[in-house]
Amino acid sequence: MARYLTLSRAARLAGVKRGALQKKISDGELPTFEGMIELSDLLKAYPDARVDDTAMLEHVDRLKSQAVPRALREHSGPPDLEGLAARAMQLSEELARSRAALANYEAMIGEIRGRLEELERRQRQTGQSDIARFREWFVHILERYRRTAPVPGEIALKDTVLRIMAAHVRVFPSGHDFFVEGRDNLLDAGLRAGYALPYGCRDGSCGQCKARLLAGRVKKTREHSYVLTEEQQREAYILMCCNTALTDTEIRAEEAIAPRDIPHQALGARVDRIDRLTEDVMVLQLRAAPSARLRFLAGQYAVLRVGEIAGAYSIASCPCEESRLHFHVRRRPASAFGSYAFGRLRRGDAVRVEGPLGEFTLLADSPRSIVFIAWDAGFAPIKSMLESALALDAAEAVHVYWITEREGDHYYDNLCRAWADALDHVHYTSLVAGGGSTGSPDKYRRRLEALLEEVVGEHADLASRDFYLCGGEPALTVAESWLRSRGVPNSQLLTEPIRQGADGGRRTA
Repeated sequence: MARYLTLSRAARLAGVKRGALQKKISDGELPTFEGMIELSDLLKAYPDARVDDTAMLEHVDRLKSQAVPRALREHSGPPDLEGLAARAMQLSEELARSRAALANYEAMIGEIRGRLEELERRQRQTGQSDIARFREWFVHILERYRRTAPVPGEIALKDTVLRIMAAHVRVFPSGHDFFVEGRDNLLDAGLRAGYALPYGCRDGSCGQCKARLLAGRVKKTREHSYVLTEEQQREAYILMCCNTALTDTEIRAEEAIAPRDIPHQALGARVDRIDRLTEDVMVLQLRAAPSARLRFLAGQYAVLRVGEIAGAYSIASCPCEESRLHFHVRRRPASAFGSYAFGRLRRGDAVRVEGPLGEFTLLADSPRSIVFIAWDAGFAPIKSMLESALALDAAEAVHVYWITEREGDHYYDNLCRAWADALDHVHYTSLVAGGGSTGSPDKYRRRLEALLEEVVGEHADLASRDFYLCGGEPALTVAESWLRSRGVPNSQLLTEPIRQGADGGRRTA
């Protein structure tokens, strides 16, 4: 019987990245059926895959325990007994169905064999031997297949273990999927996987995380004050923040794929921490009120307000940490908010957050490798996008180029190097351009083009990658022109100005 796996489950079993599977699929090396991979095809593509070949995955886990935001690595412990029992029961039911199907096939084969023998006896008197030859062929084929019947391999055995320890969830209509481990609820598990599921309060009071249960069993993890209507209850609606998956599950939820899918929000927050990383760059960490969360996509920005003082800044944290918002604030004479932050803002002060804003987000479900290029404080949205890409586990390779005008301005250099050291598919290069954008425009353009040729030009096929650039206007203009001249399609080239406190988020150089 054919057994189909989702992309996430297949990648997990084979011990490879989703992006590696997507590349094999796009290259025609791995067939799919309705977006699913047949187990035998996976075994053909990765014949040497074994349970103990998990060095890369363990490498990733170590990174996520050190450098990736806490929300990406927090788990709520092992599944409870009810969850284990439900998943074991589901596997038992599948085993019973498989055994019944096998018994039916055996009976059918026996009937065919008997019928052939009967036909052979009837036609002996005619001297025709076609039936006899066919029967001999049938017996030979049957014995050959019985002798070579595959024994459950490492991948199949590993899949059985994983299905007991973690429930697999598919989301429609997006087709995305993720695993629910331990006692996590559906919402937390989906957010940790990098998907923008709908939610508001996360405590069962708003009802925004409603989803319709299509298949599988769930268990309520806590009571909720939001009341589902009788019709919603009949149609099997649940709150994702208050339910976990007992078995492999399918749900229908309105997942945010593009910026237009997320409503504009305004919420109150307080300064939780201020870290001055350089003389003129600080990391401002805000914590939203317990009942308030900012939904956003990696790469977007928000407007920060303290009284009449406001400034637009890119969100530097991962969307999975929506209650902990990070902003990289640079001291600039033209930025009233930046000056206020460096001079007067203190821990515990109230800050109003309005957003999200902007279209600078990761291309949905792209199988291509990623190249990030940041100039100076343009690293803020790149950091958010990189962390989101790691959570999604989609890109086969990620290259980060961080260009500054001065030595020592790579204020998160150690973090970037930690990513590159811990993850084989993440590569980091820090560069110092020098000279700024002052002087002759032609001289600046030639200097920047030479720098791009030196580092980005090392990639053989630029058109096979997605490029995300954040910098000042002069740098973006030169880089966009240079990349387009080398065949990068507009659809794979996304740019964003540095959001550093300009009112309304105007482009800054």
